[in-house]
Amino acid sequence: MTNPTLGIGLILSSLLFYVDFDSSFDGLLKLAVIGNSIDFFRSLDDVSHEMKINVNFAVDDSALFHQKLQNSRRILYLADNAGEIFFDLPLLKWMRQFGQVQYVVKSAPVQNDVTLDDIKNAGLMNAFGEVIATGTATPGIIFSLASAEFKYEFSHADVILAKGMGYFESLSEMPPMGRIFYCLKAKCQPVADSLCVPYNSYVAMLR
Repeated sequence: MTNPTLGIGLILSSLLFYVDFDSSFDGLLKLAVIGNSIDFFRSLDDVSHEMKINVNFAVDDSALFHQKLQNSRRILYLADNAGEIFFDLPLLKWMRQFGQVQYVVKSAPVQNDVTLDDIKNAGLMNAFGEVIATGTATPGIIFSLASAEFKYEFSHADVILAKGMGYFESLSEMPPMGRIFYCLKAKCQPVADSLCVPYNSYVAMLR
């Protein structure tokens, strides 16, 4: 596994799955967002300790997102770092009851963001099903550099789950559309200030 956060995510997820999180929508969403605590510069012990703390959203639009999902047939799941894939998968599988879910990764390595090769190295291609790439190797998304496939799927999706601060920083510049659900941990003060939440808090915001 070339991405260092893959191994960390595998270890941590094996300790948490079906132990501290239930299989309800709320439980799977909290499992997914706590994966956003993983970073290549943080130790396994540090992240493991944080994951034992209950998840409380400083902004919580999860009920609105749940309602939106029930009327959605095309769903995009924009992935963040490689270690999070083990935390994302249960929620992604749950969302399939409503429609087609495409997992979106980066085309090439950037920071610790997940790529198609990471999914293959983890042996999870079949589990994730439809996986597409952004066509970029940048944090978040730069639409002028994105692939035609990604831009088409983005424009036609009924709802979009966007993991991590990178997607929030790039997509929040667009006018609110009521179909992008930001799921992240505010790991830097400027992002926390932009969201009007405390530093290091969790956010589940539909915009």
